[in-house]
Amino acid sequence: MIKLVVYITGVLLSLIAQSLANGRFCSARKRSIWDNIDPIYNLYDTIKDDAADISNDNAVNNLEDLSCHICQQETNSVTLSPCGHIIGNYCANKFLKVEINCPFCNKKIDKFKNLVQLDDCEFDKRTIYRFRALTEIEFGRLKDSIENGMTDEEFMARFWFLRRCQEPDRLLLCSIQDHIITKEDRKNIAELKAHLLSSKSSITSELEMYQKTFKQELTYDEKRALDRFFHRLNFYHIKFEFEIRKIYLNCL
Repeated sequence: MIKLVVYITGVLLSLIAQSLANGRFCSARKRSIWDNIDPIYNLYDTIKDDAADISNDNAVNNLEDLSCHICQQETNSVTLSPCGHIIGNYCANKFLKVEINCPFCNKKIDKFKNLVQLDDCEFDKRTIYRFRALTEIEFGRLKDSIENGMTDEEFMARFWFLRRCQEPDRLLLCSIQDHIITKEDRKNIAELKAHLLSSKSSITSELEMYQKTFKQELTYDEKRALDRFFHRLNFYHIKFEFEIRKIYLNCL
């Protein structure tokens, strides 16, 4: 009996050691694709100054009680029926687009009282992911990141799949490396990087990059990788993230 226990213990220890070794190998193999990922876009450069644009409402003094409990950027103005919970107009438009239940009580929303409905372009202009021209600081940061070794996987994540201000994580970059990116993609990305580095204007070059590369129609592997990425980041409603991709490039 003692021999059996010793044998089983030895096997388990061997398996654990092997697993740890494989983990270290995997980490070493993939480390280069995600090391030193810094945000291209600093939310405090310009977007902070424009936060008031999200709402049409007048400023209020008691923001703790009256600001939208979803985005914290606009005042409560739309009442959800029949539950009676109140949110901001932009967030109400967001819920309307994807037909979701009330986030506070999970009851089905039948009506949006006092809703001012936004068309696709107006809706896109009020999100932090909107297509504004980069500041010189932001465009310089983008160039520095490319010059300092932005990987092809990170470049693809930023311009193929993620909207502005969304940052790739390690697992998304691994998925791109292992299941999505091709040799032809790497050749194309090399040309795109060179174009950005040689450009002096952030207004044309960076926006053109999104127009030329951002994917609205995703393959199975791409959709699965993004779906898992949104789950890991606890995005409020993943269906919305896929729906909004279809209008992302239409409001320049």
